[in-house]
Parts: sequence; C-alpha cells; structure tokens
Amino acid sequence: MALFAGCAGMEKKGPYKKLPSKGKPPTTQTQKTPEKTPDKTPTGPAVQKDVIRPATPEAVTTPARTASLRVVERGKTQLASNDIDRAAVSFREAVNIDSSNGVAYYYLALAESKRNQSAIALGLLDKAEALLAGDSQWMTRIDELRSQLGGTPSRPVIPSPIDQSF
Repeated sequence: MALFAGCAGMEKKGPYKKLPSKGKPPTTQTQKTPEKTPDKTPTGPAVQKDVIRPATPEAVTTPARTASLRVVERGKTQLASNDIDRAAVSFREAVNIDSSNGVAYYYLALAESKRNQSAIALGLLDKAEALLAGDSQWMTRIDELRSQLGGTPSRPVIPSPIDQSF
C-alpha cells in the first residue's frame, strides 16, 4: 500500500512538448489536385478475348503449376519404368503442390488403376474431368481410362454463355 500511496501524491506533468518536424513545414496553400481524365479502357468483345481462361491447363503459368507439372513429369518417367508406387507418390505430391492441376489428377488416377484401385481411380477421374472440362483431348483420355475401369463415359460438356465471358 505504501508504494501506491507515494504515487498518488506525485504531481502530474502537462502534455509533452512537440518537437519540430523534420523536412519542410506544411504550407497553408491549397495544392491543386490533378484533373481526372476519363478512363479510356476499351470495352466490348475485343476486351473479352483477354479475359478468357487459357484453353489448356498447361497454359496457366503460376509457380505452383510449374512446380506441379515438373513433379508430374517425374511421375510419368517413374510410371514408364513400371515403378508404379513411386509414380503414385509423385502424382500425389503434384496434386498437393497445385490442387487445380487436372493433369496431375489424371495421372494419379492412371497410377491407381495400375495398382488395381479402380474405385479410387474413378473418383480421381471425376476430379480431373471437372478441372479439364474445356480440353477435348484430355476429356478423350479421361473417357478412355474410365471405360477401361468399367465406369460410364462422361457426358459431353456444353459450354454456357457464362463460361465464354470469363
């Protein structure tokens, strides 16, 4: 209690003294704001061409996609040398790096089919199909593998006007 009692009796000091600011002091003149020029961004169909998604999954060049595709290539080499277990691990790693890489899902499904894991492979093909829906070559590959596994082929994808505007 004695410690607090001593603090209570201390006199209060006023506000701190302001130090002068460095640099130029602010001027009292009003600064002229630059006039806004009208936005001359073109609109219409010509602009939409730049906004459309890439046609192929390989066209997306994010660092994650590039790394994922490198791992897919390693897995394809392992698959070609009949090292199926290591290939499956590589394809899983590629999916973990970039979960929107439909190519990695396709090859993981292929590896799982070679490991006699048809149910898992069919689920992976569904994911690959969802990610690669705009690419007819990949859809053909997916349908071929699905039919080898005893699954039903996918329905043809009918693009909607909304898909074309992105």
